[in-house]
This record gives sequence, structure tokens and C-alpha cells, in this order.
Amino acid sequence: MLSRTAKYLYWISRYMERAETTARLLDVGYRMSLFPNPSGYNNEWESVLSAAGAIERYKNKYNTIEQRNVEDYLFFDESNPSSVYNCILNARNNALVVRTSFTPESWLAINKTYQEILNLKEKKFTKSDLPELTEWTIEQVNLFRGSLSSLLRNDGYNFLFLGLFIERADNSARLLDVKYFVLLPKPQYVGGNIDNMQWSILLRSLSSFRAFRWAYDGNITATKIADFLVLNNNCPRSLSFCIQNIVKHLTNLTCSPAKVERIYNNLKDLNTKIQEEKIETIVEYGLHQFVTQFIRKISSVDNEIHKEFFN
Repeated sequence: MLSRTAKYLYWISRYMERAETTARLLDVGYRMSLFPNPSGYNNEWESVLSAAGAIERYKNKYNTIEQRNVEDYLFFDESNPSSVYNCILNARNNALVVRTSFTPESWLAINKTYQEILNLKEKKFTKSDLPELTEWTIEQVNLFRGSLSSLLRNDGYNFLFLGLFIERADNSARLLDVKYFVLLPKPQYVGGNIDNMQWSILLRSLSSFRAFRWAYDGNITATKIADFLVLNNNCPRSLSFCIQNIVKHLTNLTCSPAKVERIYNNLKDLNTKIQEEKIETIVEYGLHQFVTQFIRKISSVDNEIHKEFFN
């Protein structure tokens, strides 16, 4: 497979997954904004921007952090490289180049999503319309993901899903870190009603609320939710599940065993640690510190993939 084709496939999945995650971040901010924000809690929209890695670019454009501006910046703004609009545009442009490398249904799903977001961009939305936009984004990305089920299980398929799980690992960690940014480090707020409510919102935004209740008998605590989203191998958005699938699709590549081995050597320490770690140890160390290190490691693996396969 040509390195250019592999790179396009890898980034198609990354862009589509990123569009969904940005929509989920907006959903988290919207749901949290519906509840009172007592003294001692950070602004939820600043938290969303921080988790999206967009706060500095946002502040270069806007003087204040307001819901309407954050929504527009993260969803439609063409100057924001990670906006939902730009992610779908870039995925579509990449797919246009490699249309013959996946099914007609996959191309149709991406192209239809692009045409629809162009129409949405021309409409006038109010703050109350945000759930409609986030729901639409999640549905469109799921349609695209479902269209990949009939692909031949070759290197193209593995690069698509390698990109998907690299992006999801990074994004799940960022969504989890939203919770860190929302709460100020004041012990009296931890374990309270608002604390538990925010954890529940995070689960719902990841479409994992019911799965969590099945897995943990419905008892919502911060430690159990962190365990579910970090270490549970059966949760499709957990960090552990993402790492296992990165390893799977990486080692399934047949194009260059030596390159695969070099990347795997960079990844195996993280894989071993996350399989053997206990959530109590992570919480004691600091969930934010753990997540930050995880994001850096995933970025390092992504850099290795580009160096070995795409340059």
C-alpha cells in the first residue's frame, strides 16, 4: 500500500472520530450549564475549551468565554482546525482522493454528511438547538463507522481503525479530564451531589451511562466511573480498550514488520501499565496527572506512526 493512501485512510478515521468527540464535549458543556454553578466551580465552557485544546486560539478571537461563542467556535468556525465543520471537510477531502480504497457506502456516508453540514452552516441556531447539532454529528459518524463493516480486512482496514483508536484514546482521555477542569481542588465538593451529577453527565455524553450501571450495579462513585473509563476492557471508550485495539490493528499490519515492531516497542510499556494498574493507585497518584501522561504517550505513538509509515 502506498504511504499516501495509508495516511489518507488513517486521517479519515481520525477526523470523523474528532468531529464526534468535539460534539460530545459540547454536549457535556451544555448539560452542565443547565445546572446551577455554585461558588468554587470553574466555568464549564472554559473547561470544554481546555479539554479540546482550543482555549488559546479561542481567546485570540474572543474577549470573553460565552456559551454562544464557544458553540460556534467548536462547531462551525473555519478558523478552528478542530471544529466539527473542518473535521468533516478534511475527512471528505481525504476520502475523495482514496474513494477506491473503501466501499461506495463509506464514501456516500462522508459526502452526505459534508453536504448536510453545509446546509446547517447557513441556518441560524439558538443555544437551545445545540443538542440537535450534537446528536446529528454523533449519528452521522456512527453511520460512517457502520459502513466500514463490509471492508476487506487488509492493511487499509487496519490503518482506518488504527487512526480511529489513536484518536479515541486521546479524546476519551480529554473528555475524562473535563471533569478535572470543572471542579476546583476543594475537598468539600468531592463526592457531593453536583460532583456525582457531573460524573453522570460525562457517562451519558459517552453513551456509557447504562453500560456503567450494568457493570457496576448502578452505584455511581467517582472512583468506579474512573475505573470504567480508564481500565475496563469491556467499555469501548475506555483507555484500556483503545490501547488494546491500537495494538491489535498495529500488529495486524503486513506492510513492514520491522516498522511495526519499532512502534510497538514505544507502546508496550503503556499497554502493560494500563493492563496491570489499579484505579486506587491512579487516583492516589492523581487522575489528571495520569491522563496528561497518557495523552503525551499517545501523541508520541502517533508521531512514530507518521515517521515510520507516512514520511
